[in-house]
Amino acid sequence: MPREMEKRATRLEIRQAQGDAESRKVSGYASSFDEDYTLIYDYWGEKFYERVLPGAFAKSLAQRTDQVMLLNHDYDKLVGKRGVNLILEEDEKGLRFEVDLPNTRDGNDLLEMVRSGLIDGCSFGFYVTDEDVRWDDKNNLYRDIKEVELMEITATPFPAYSTTTISENRAINVAELRSKLTDKRQDDNINSNTQGDAKLQGNDAGQKESKRAVNILAKFLDGFNQNK
Repeated sequence: MPREMEKRATRLEIRQAQGDAESRKVSGYASSFDEDYTLIYDYWGEKFYERVLPGAFAKSLAQRTDQVMLLNHDYDKLVGKRGVNLILEEDEKGLRFEVDLPNTRDGNDLLEMVRSGLIDGCSFGFYVTDEDVRWDDKNNLYRDIKEVELMEITATPFPAYSTTTISENRAINVAELRSKLTDKRQDDNINSNTQGDAKLQGNDAGQKESKRAVNILAKFLDGFNQNK
């Protein structure tokens, strides 16, 4: 079964180049790094907390150059492509973009909506390649996204990755995350018990060897005393 791409959106600054009314350049952030977690509900209504860590985009940006910029995640509404008119880079704040919008219907629509304030958010589509998942003593699930395979960014009037996000696809499943975490804990316990058993066996073997050495020494001393 093919993987389903995850999508997250955020209400961050998306703006036209300052001081040039004729400029078609638009810039902003498709994702931001934040110490605080965002509350997210998966497709089935299960909640969890998530954040994207610094460095999450670095490998993907280095290895791929085919990421695109869309309007509302619609691949029929392409407005930018990396290496052509789209710049993507990770800095200390997050995933920054700059696009020189084409003179097409979708490009012109996006430019006008940015100017008028109708578009005020960005989103990114990705596959998670590395993550840390844990839960606290209240059974709240936390997810740290450490690395992603970045596929796209998109301009959207409905950013949701600000305080609460609702995942509209089935790529993220809290029940599966909990199951993976439970399996990992069980594997860790098994490994820990196995190591503990091996250590006990090693101690028993050492004790037996020490006892054997003591017996040999005792017999030697007895023989020595009898010959005196």
